[in-house]
Amino acid sequence: MDRSVFPAGFRGTWHAHPAAQLIYPSRGVMILETAAGCWVVPPQQACWLPSNENHRVQTSAGFEMLSVYCRGSVLRRLPEAPGVVAVSGLLRECIFALEKAAPRSRRVSLAILFSQEVSVEIAPSLFVPQLRSSRLRKIETALSREPGNDKPLSEWASELGASSRTLARAFEREANMTFTDYRRQARLRAALVRLAEGEPITNIALDLSFGSASNFIRMFRQATGVTPGKYFQSQSKRR
Repeated sequence: MDRSVFPAGFRGTWHAHPAAQLIYPSRGVMILETAAGCWVVPPQQACWLPSNENHRVQTSAGFEMLSVYCRGSVLRRLPEAPGVVAVSGLLRECIFALEKAAPRSRRVSLAILFSQEVSVEIAPSLFVPQLRSSRLRKIETALSREPGNDKPLSEWASELGASSRTLARAFEREANMTFTDYRRQARLRAALVRLAEGEPITNIALDLSFGSASNFIRMFRQATGVTPGKYFQSQSKRR
């Protein structure tokens, strides 16, 4: 068990742990990258990483996280793939209890309870898949830095020395979605971080090129099933 505090603007390096790990952001919002893609993880959620899963953490605002490291026979009860975990009230209290010193028998009981409560969602609604080709990685980097970038695919094609059709096919092959859908996911990911940090919806909508607050709310609801105002409440009540 480990507690870590990070400053605003932290961007970690790629690394892996020999033990499996549950990362729970007790304060702030975490962006977690793996080889598969990128998750935004608010305090109502956690992220599960199997052993030796390469990853890195970043955050725009101050951030505090608890890490539960898992080894041995308990791993047979836990997921084999990385993903987001909805943190129920019971799982949250179990995490806090594991942080405290306790007799071995008590820790064994908590470990069993912990394993029963960890359920992974591999590709949640706001998941952004990792792109692999050098051309698409340039677009990925640009949209990560400026999610509101409205440059059409034809301009990207001209800039990168490829046809629009070639780039379109590459997005469908690597991201399993169109360029337009990928860009929307990148914007929604950025919006989720800013929502969790308390920014007004209108500011987010305009900065990220959703056009209006109502259009942003509509797209957010299409992606998650709820409005931005209800998202964090609904996540805390899941399971």
